[in-house]
Amino acid sequence: MPVAVNLYKIREAKDAGGDLFRSAQRQKDQYQGLWIISPDGRVLAAHQNFKSAETWTQEVRDTLASGLKTFGPVTPRPQQAIHQLPYRGVGVQPNGSVTLALYSRYVHGGGPRLAPAATNSKSLWMWEGGLKPDGPPVIDTLSLTAGEWTAFAPPRVAVGAEWTLPAATARKLARVLSPSSDQSTMPRPEEATMAELKAVVESVTAGQAQVRLTGRWAMKHIYDGKPSYGWATAEGIAFYDAGRKTPRSLLLTFSGAYRMVPPWDKEDRPIGAVVEWRAASR
Repeated sequence: MPVAVNLYKIREAKDAGGDLFRSAQRQKDQYQGLWIISPDGRVLAAHQNFKSAETWTQEVRDTLASGLKTFGPVTPRPQQAIHQLPYRGVGVQPNGSVTLALYSRYVHGGGPRLAPAATNSKSLWMWEGGLKPDGPPVIDTLSLTAGEWTAFAPPRVAVGAEWTLPAATARKLARVLSPSSDQSTMPRPEEATMAELKAVVESVTAGQAQVRLTGRWAMKHIYDGKPSYGWATAEGIAFYDAGRKTPRSLLLTFSGAYRMVPPWDKEDRPIGAVVEWRAASR
């Protein structure tokens, strides 16, 4: 399994990882690069200085082949497929917490009505035309504690029952206002300048309540002394099982705008996001 290490830290680490790295350096002295090491700590091959950018890829492939030849015949290991993220967007964990599935991205179009009031007027042309994706999506997760999750339950299962979710829970959702997964752009809950999520029971059928959700958010995120901004509104629907006293599903869709840090803050770009969860796998 390939492993990347921080050279500044691993050289001084007083643990098994540091010992392994120093052993590799003693066997093949190089400042950085690739070391291919057997499970017993033997350096099979290594590579640092490449001849040219054109041959670099082939040099690395040759190094891998050399290491495999030195190691000898490889016996396939038995494997069993497992779900790496079994609770992402589905189910309740044993401690009562849930993990919401988040998606956000830049979009284009959708109509001027989707542009937040704070949007720079010179940017409104980006909301013209039909709604379509603009660039790659962010695939993210958000964990809510058991206590935070209970806030999605209606105070009473009756048509017209209304409630506002705690601000601390709503602020966690502000992370979808960033169309990038880079931690330098993603707002923290405390950076939400507005975070409001309201709910109302629309109907109750056979012990299942249909809940309408509406919300609005704004954020100011500071990175390296420079601010970025985001605004969004959201609409969604949730279903609550009155008999089991637990939510069955949740879906929120966001539309808004994102303003990058200076000097790229002359325009606001449309963003969209989705938050989803369901009680059981399909």
